[in-house]
Amino acid sequence: MEKRILMLVLSVAVIASMLLAGCAPEAAAPEAEEEAQAPEEEEEQAAPAAPEAEVYEMDFQAWPSGGSYLEQVKMFCGRVEEMSGGRIDVTLHAGGELCPSTKEFEALESGAIDWAGTCYNFNLGRFGKVAGLFGALPCGPNPTELYGWLEIGGERELINECMAKSDTDVIVVGGMLHLAGAESFGWFKEPITSLSDFDGMKYRCMGLYGDVAQKLGASVVNLPGGEIYQAFERGVIDGFEYCTPSMDYAAGFQDLDAVMHEPGMQSTNAMCRLMVRQDTWNEVPDDLKPIIEAASSMSMIDHAWIHMEDAAAMLKFKAEGVEIATLPEDVQAEIYNLVQEVHAENSAADPFYKKVYDAQQEFLNTYRIVEYTVQPSYEWLYE
Repeated sequence: MEKRILMLVLSVAVIASMLLAGCAPEAAAPEAEEEAQAPEEEEEQAAPAAPEAEVYEMDFQAWPSGGSYLEQVKMFCGRVEEMSGGRIDVTLHAGGELCPSTKEFEALESGAIDWAGTCYNFNLGRFGKVAGLFGALPCGPNPTELYGWLEIGGERELINECMAKSDTDVIVVGGMLHLAGAESFGWFKEPITSLSDFDGMKYRCMGLYGDVAQKLGASVVNLPGGEIYQAFERGVIDGFEYCTPSMDYAAGFQDLDAVMHEPGMQSTNAMCRLMVRQDTWNEVPDDLKPIIEAASSMSMIDHAWIHMEDAAAMLKFKAEGVEIATLPEDVQAEIYNLVQEVHAENSAADPFYKKVYDAQQEFLNTYRIVEYTVQPSYEWLYE
């Protein structure tokens, strides 16, 4: 009996172990075997490389070398290249390298050059005297005021209207390549003490101030900047105005036997605009156009730099013994009145001149409410 029970227990145990073995999961196959059995995957193709961004070559001429004006334009060039991430490559030529200096606008129109930094004052014959209102005019806006008129006061629209009236294929892009303060009033053989000192003077000056000089009785002489030094030294001219103090110092005028005069009433700012042929502008990639426009509108960033360059030059003039004379206040007032006469005559002769001049004065009269009422002046500290 006991044997039968033992045999029954053993039989049940064997049957149970067989059932458990049948339900257990299959053992995992070795990795190597799995890899061998897995279907081969197609080799992934590398994505084609993106085409390299096209580099736009910007080739243009601006101010002559040897002074702060061209150095400021170089700052614009550096901004353009940096802001474009290297997609714009700028080649800057000093005035005279591609075409005669001050003749950049003519070269643009003829197609001899594609880009230029130039000034309206060099082109009154092409645009009419109204162009002088867009540049370094006598008794006009200072750099901050000029910048404000351009960016928020409506000057840009008037410039475009002037270009359209002149039927040119050249356009103005953005703001200003170069913007500086007043140019020194000039250099003369003797101190100016009255308006009669200008009578019969052979006087190198430019722009709308030339009309004022003629009213003063002077004989206006047109000379490129590079010829001024020798012309004065040889007596070809008796007096001249050129640029801001830093440019005058770079030109070596401190070595002349001459008296330097201030303040710069004849030209209350110095600047040049970025101009380009329309067909050239059309070829600039659309995503790069805003970069060029923005970079050329940032001239006020560099204005502080060139202002300090002019300050340093004034200190050098004093240290080297240059006689610096201040125009008597009555002479300044008389010159101012003559400037207003010129504006009145030009406005009567040209309705567009009147439109631009009135728009400029309206802006300045509002802008200066703060400048001359709220903003304090410390001139009395330096008298």
